[in-house]
Amino acid sequence: MISMMILVYALGCLQNDDAVQNEPAHRALPELLGTDETCVKCHGNVSGFAPGHLPGAIGCASCHLGDPKAESKEEAHKSMVLIPGNLENASATCGNASCHPDIVDRVSKSLMTTMAGVVSTNRHVFDPGAPSLSNPHIETIRDDHPADTHLRQLCASCHLGREKTSFGPIDETSRGGGCTACHLNYADTALTDLKAYVAGDKEGKLLYTHPGLTVEVTNDHCFGCHSRSGRISTSYEGWHETTLHELTGLTDSTFRELQDGRIFQKYAADIHHERGLECIDCHLVTELMGDGNTYRHKSEALKVQCADCHFSGSKETIPFDALSDEEKKILNIRGKEPGAYLPAGRSGEALLNSSVLPDGRALLFGKNSRDTFELRPPADVCQKDAVHSRLTCESCHTGWAPQCLGCHTSYDPLITGYDLLDQKKVTGKWNESIGVFLAEAPPLGIVMEKHEGMEVEKIKTFIAGMIMTIDPSGFPGHGEDTTMFRRLFAPVSAHTTQAGGRSCASCHLDPLALGYGRGTLEYQTESGQGKWVFESEYVANDQDGLPEDAWIPFLGTREGMTSSRSVARPFTVEEQQRILLVGACLTCHEEKSTVMESSLEGFEGVLERRSSVCILPGSYKKR
Repeated sequence: MISMMILVYALGCLQNDDAVQNEPAHRALPELLGTDETCVKCHGNVSGFAPGHLPGAIGCASCHLGDPKAESKEEAHKSMVLIPGNLENASATCGNASCHPDIVDRVSKSLMTTMAGVVSTNRHVFDPGAPSLSNPHIETIRDDHPADTHLRQLCASCHLGREKTSFGPIDETSRGGGCTACHLNYADTALTDLKAYVAGDKEGKLLYTHPGLTVEVTNDHCFGCHSRSGRISTSYEGWHETTLHELTGLTDSTFRELQDGRIFQKYAADIHHERGLECIDCHLVTELMGDGNTYRHKSEALKVQCADCHFSGSKETIPFDALSDEEKKILNIRGKEPGAYLPAGRSGEALLNSSVLPDGRALLFGKNSRDTFELRPPADVCQKDAVHSRLTCESCHTGWAPQCLGCHTSYDPLITGYDLLDQKKVTGKWNESIGVFLAEAPPLGIVMEKHEGMEVEKIKTFIAGMIMTIDPSGFPGHGEDTTMFRRLFAPVSAHTTQAGGRSCASCHLDPLALGYGRGTLEYQTESGQGKWVFESEYVANDQDGLPEDAWIPFLGTREGMTSSRSVARPFTVEEQQRILLVGACLTCHEEKSTVMESSLEGFEGVLERRSSVCILPGSYKKR
């Protein structure tokens, strides 16, 4: 019964044997992709296809394979692919020579397939001295290595190479599926037909509505994987994970239970979400499906940045004639007239849903919604202040970020675990225990990145994603003294952008922003001398003596590994002192005061003109 259901639905509509036998022998068959297909003798009444996938244009066998010339059902269905688009069959189905032959290779090299960033970071955390993998890929990691088995049991399902094995729309629990992970869309009629068939209703004996494969990739397609780990999808919509186990007594408007049972609390959503922008309205096709190159981290693969849309003055645009054939095809599918497009700053590629009007105004169009958004220039303070030249847009405009403390990860060789890659039970299990989930404005730190061919340091947002104890002592080959403690902060783009930026005090007077953790930061003056005093909210961790939520000691630094990325670091002592020097001024002067406003034009000049009552920290040294 189950196998028959799968077979029926894969083809869209399978008539009964009597209907096949009564089919007129002289019925003319349409020519599809240069051949005749007998598939339409049974499945000619199926609807629901997007224009580019109509059976009258591409047939059935171009997707489902089988034998399109066979007269019998049994012969026609031999070697048929029930669910096209899985990466193991995509080169023969979606990526066949007549359809999308170039895209499958790109997708196979993309980060959403390789999970290279997750694999390499996990290895780095477990064994920072080990040589890095030359070509990290989630499907080639070992099953006898502590770091790799940790991934295999806890994280390895969120990649495009995971096979989609059941029919139905993409939902919060969906993982993998290759091309279908993003492009599969069920109309109400298709879903109704499927439900009726599964329920065994008489009317549902035959399926006449096929799900569509379209370019309308919604946020729901992204949600299943991106509501985990960095929780980008949930944060973007304004939901923060809690440690609650049930919704009893809680209001639906404030709390939300996901399909996997996790409960989230409502926080401020990203301003772009509030305005109606979806994930694909910002991210390019070459970011999501790959550009043919392999990358170790998402930051290396990104093509877009905030300044691509939010800029002052004019920008040189990309004309329609300069677009690639693929870009022109996408515009045609979306029904867009040729125009001129803004370039992506990191790659020079065209933002296909952008336009610049004759009066200089820049517009962005919702790819699915068709809504029009006028792109606003950055505030004056973002452009005139040379003092903050290292700040990124997100360092000021990130409203909050999910943060967790007190994680413990251990391996128990006696408990049965589950290998997500091989999808089987295994002996030995990695267990994770969580501490507390927090949602606040994130700490700041430094990331080295490439800009116009040069490596520059930029201030970015971080989260305390890896303040954790790793205990692999039960793993084969590891003794009792192999427990590791990690205090690593990870750079993150939280996707919680707010229209208004952080206040001056939220950086210069906030111990969490500087990396000290939560607590009270006070500027004390005595006998003409000023000094900072910090009292932590959290007790010190026995492993390293730092407060549980801290990244660095107060006005101090740390040796060794401090971040999950080798290109990232916390502030140096000198940088901390410089930040707190401005903080000392803010203890007396309002940030909108004349003194602080003028400091944006040149802080050293303001210090030169200070009055005798101004007491600076004892660490101040004139530059």
